[in-house]
Amino acid sequence: MATGNREDAQGLSAATPPRTREGRTVIEVRDQIRSAIIAGDLAPGAPLSSEKLSATYGVSRTPIREALRLLQEEGFVTVASNQRPRVATWSSDELEAVFVQRILLTAICTSLTIPRLSTIELDEIRTILETLTRAEEEGDHDAWRRADIRFHAAHTALAPAALLADLQKLNARALMFRYMWLGQRSSTMTLSFDDHDTIYEACVAGDAYGAANAVAHHLATVGITLLARVDPAREPTAVREALRYVGASSTTLPL
Repeated sequence: MATGNREDAQGLSAATPPRTREGRTVIEVRDQIRSAIIAGDLAPGAPLSSEKLSATYGVSRTPIREALRLLQEEGFVTVASNQRPRVATWSSDELEAVFVQRILLTAICTSLTIPRLSTIELDEIRTILETLTRAEEEGDHDAWRRADIRFHAAHTALAPAALLADLQKLNARALMFRYMWLGQRSSTMTLSFDDHDTIYEACVAGDAYGAANAVAHHLATVGITLLARVDPAREPTAVREALRYVGASSTTLPL
């Protein structure tokens, strides 16, 4: 499923940028800092010193500042007036908003992709699903996470590039939520795991709306599970409403 743009480590597409004098691109520096944020190595609310980051990642301050600007655009970094950049903090409102947007946009991108999938692309999705299953059985969290990202990229890959650019940013933010509140525990692998089979079967059948509904249900289950960890008393009304808009049932979602 080739595209015209290079994809970074989290699945975000980007045109090839200029390299720093150290031989690395600003995008590569951004990827490293963002990975540290997602993994929790840079904690929510932590100040970000250009000098310290420059020493940590072995580049000058100029690409560090540009990388932080890109991360601010993506929502991973906040910059208050006359203050040092900080790792973004998150609330249950923001978490639910991200998952509502993911549900709606992923459903659209999936329904646009399914009719265009070739036999080769369906075989690739099956191979990714087999990798997911094997990683789950072996308890290999890193392999599972990588395969999960690839799986959901595959059934949305042929949607318009402008939609995918927004979706990829939302997916990266959601991945940060998972690490913040679930960490490396095996529960990250079993959140609505069976939905992957349902999504794949709909892909094979060419059932665009069935696949869209299945992935919407999958994302809603993950989002509600995360919300329950962060804010147990919260009723995820917006998530359930998003499901209603895409025609998916909410009767089997976590309470």
